[in-house]
Amino acid sequence: MEIMEKSERAHFFTAKEQQLLIEGYEEERPILTAKSNTIKASKMREEAWQRIAVKLNMNSGSGYKRTWQQVKIKYKNLLQTANRKKAELHKNEEDVPASVIIKSDDTDDEFVEQQSTSSRPMVEGIPGGTSSEPEAVACGSSSYISVTGHTLTLLPPPQSDPEHSVCDETLSTDTHLDEDSGQEKVRPTGKKSGEGITEDIKTLYRRYLITEIENREQEMAYRALKMRKVEKEIQLLDKQLVSIH
Repeated sequence: MEIMEKSERAHFFTAKEQQLLIEGYEEERPILTAKSNTIKASKMREEAWQRIAVKLNMNSGSGYKRTWQQVKIKYKNLLQTANRKKAELHKNEEDVPASVIIKSDDTDDEFVEQQSTSSRPMVEGIPGGTSSEPEAVACGSSSYISVTGHTLTLLPPPQSDPEHSVCDETLSTDTHLDEDSGQEKVRPTGKKSGEGITEDIKTLYRRYLITEIENREQEMAYRALKMRKVEKEIQLLDKQLVSIH
């Protein structure tokens, strides 16, 4: 194949060219890494890059003639890319899980969730009902969240004992009803209405949590794929370096 010298922007280096470049650099490493700023040392480094370029052009078979300046810049780009990917992988490994507390709205129990330090907000149960008085929702039970590793799971509320689940709205046995007035008969209707509103809010909140869990799972899956891709790229570069020796 005829070797063509290009004055415009250089074409992408092939895998074989990159391999030859790394091998050539290893051969000229003593000269290229010498700590000297003299004119003679600078000239020797330039001649070393020229030898690398000559060897690369003779054995690459790409059909393009690389100048020593292009070869030098390409090696620096490869080095920067490898360092950046290693730093990114190291940063992901140091993403130590932190504890976040998930509280229930009608108990004082706290559940600890392990999650990464990505400043995600603390999840708390929302009150069930629209009344500003806490007694109005004392007998309601919110959803619970179970955390296993990186998986969030909604659990049904615990079943309470019917004999002891008495709300503050329940009438006392000492209450005397006036047979001629219908005031006491109106209370059950209001209670049913409040329970309906409470159930609607809990249903919406449950749907919201399910959506959030699905989004988190997709995000973690994507992140795992990205980390595996970075690891494979680093392994490929390591193999290329090991094959030189």
